Amino acid sequence: MKHTWFEIKVSDILNSKVTDTLSFENKMIPELPTLSKDGVSWEITIQSLDEDSLFVTLDVECVLDETCDVCSETYQRKVKIEWYTAKYVTEMEEWVRDDEDDILFIDIKNWIIDIEELIYHAIQLEEPFVKKCEKCAAKPVEDDDYDQY
Repeated sequence: MKHTWFEIKVSDILNSKVTDTLSFENKMIPELPTLSKDGVSWEITIQSLDEDSLFVTLDVECVLDETCDVCSETYQRKVKIEWYTAKYVTEMEEWVRDDEDDILFIDIKNWIIDIEELIYHAIQLEEPFVKKCEKCAAKPVEDDDYDQY
């Protein structure tokens, strides 16, 4: 099932070569099972580069209910991402493949972009290698601590 608040109609933005900013609050993403009941809030700026591409800047905030890898206690990890960028294109150009930005496709049948995947990727990139609650994160790291990983 599609979540329409993640789908943004972009035909006017592409045709007018303008920039638009949208904000959303407290939306749930099923692919993030540890997302707190408050959901995800974000602001997205969409800038037309030409008739076939968009540059998107995303700011995301959420809280994840996590389990500490050290003591197994549950805790809440705040995630705040500023200035996560991506490009949306109608087709993949050869020169684009080497670009460092995330590149996603514009649905040219409906002229929409679905930003759920972009938000999910931004949050996943903030995932720590070792999840630690505040108490365990405050403990000094000793050399033997690394032997268990």
